[in-house]
Amino acid sequence: MGEAVDSVLDSVVAGVSGHTRHLYDLLGVLPGTTATADLLTAVGATGVDEGLGELLSCRLAVLVESSDRPRRYRLHDVVRAHARLRARALPEERRRAVLRLVVDFYADAAAHGDALVLGDRFRIQPPPVRPLSELAARGTLFTGRADALEWLDAERVNFRAVIRVAADEGWYEEVWRLCESLWALYHSRKHLADCVESGLLGIEAAQHQARPDVEIRMRNQVARAAYELGDLDRAESQLDAAADLLGLAGDPRLSGVVQESRGLIALARGRSEESPGAARERAEEARQLFERALAANRAVPDPHGIVVQSYNVAQALVAGERWADALDVLDEAAETARTTGDEPMLPRIDLVRAHAFAGLGSLDRAVAAAGAAADAAAGLKQFAKLDQALELLTALADRAEDRPLRAACEEKLGALRRTMGLRPPAAPTA
Repeated sequence: MGEAVDSVLDSVVAGVSGHTRHLYDLLGVLPGTTATADLLTAVGATGVDEGLGELLSCRLAVLVESSDRPRRYRLHDVVRAHARLRARALPEERRRAVLRLVVDFYADAAAHGDALVLGDRFRIQPPPVRPLSELAARGTLFTGRADALEWLDAERVNFRAVIRVAADEGWYEEVWRLCESLWALYHSRKHLADCVESGLLGIEAAQHQARPDVEIRMRNQVARAAYELGDLDRAESQLDAAADLLGLAGDPRLSGVVQESRGLIALARGRSEESPGAARERAEEARQLFERALAANRAVPDPHGIVVQSYNVAQALVAGERWADALDVLDEAAETARTTGDEPMLPRIDLVRAHAFAGLGSLDRAVAAAGAAADAAAGLKQFAKLDQALELLTALADRAEDRPLRAACEEKLGALRRTMGLRPPAAPTA
């Protein structure tokens, strides 16, 4: 049956125009499952619009619905297998040249997306040489933070395939560049399994290149994903390995990221402590670790790092029930974030501020802060933070016995969970 299908597809492909046949063969080489006109143009295809139109007319390809602006195309599963079989007949040098163009396209696009989503954060890789406008056949791939995050998310499956291809081909710098850039996606949308998978390849790539600074970065990203997945032992193991390399890395911020992750683990362990005294000890341990990370960023200085670590210090102060001290730190962090254009940190700061106000018993101010966090997170399409803000609003409404607010929060939270593919919260027990 396979030979019969291949024979039919051979006949169909033979009947299309020459540039469409070339486009079909390119699609057989590409990793991933979907392609845009921008990508196809970047790898050397000509007459892309006409070729894609002919593939659609022949029912070899379908148009994939996507929330971002570029139209995405996918070969039917049987057709993709046929196209990949044809691609094996291409000269190896030609196939590798196409793959290299694909990897370079995604490495530069991811770097631009990261820069838009997370702004002026600490990065090891230099900025991409090609401007964003050169990566698009027409216009630009994306504009603004929210648009960039949507584009990265729409390309998520392709990114996974591209990183694996780059690793298989020995293009190690592109492997870790992609991993570093995709933190903007993985952390914002909580694609934690993807973060671990790509991060492990990033660690191997760093080792191949003898780049301890990169290896520290990659191990920290894997540790952060493991921490959020609740695997604290695995997270600590990665951080221990990263710490062993700190003497070989010059930038103090690398020490800061390791201290930050250790602080987050300390907070997580504190939440599981049964004794209030033990929980406060964990909170103080976390605060000291965050203070060290803050000092490392002030030594550079790195404004974004200063904001992040101040926010973390405030989280530890809240965990230690030092509500007023936390608010003072948060006010300063928010001012720095606004001054430096670090908008993605503002919903995070407001979430911690809401917890601090709730701790002080000022529920109206806590609700206002949580509402501000939800609005800002929605505008930036930070769905994970929006989810947290709505959950907090629900808890605050319940505590305040505000039934209309609670009902509205639960309705929004349920809709958000469905959109994100998350399970609904457990029903309350009687």
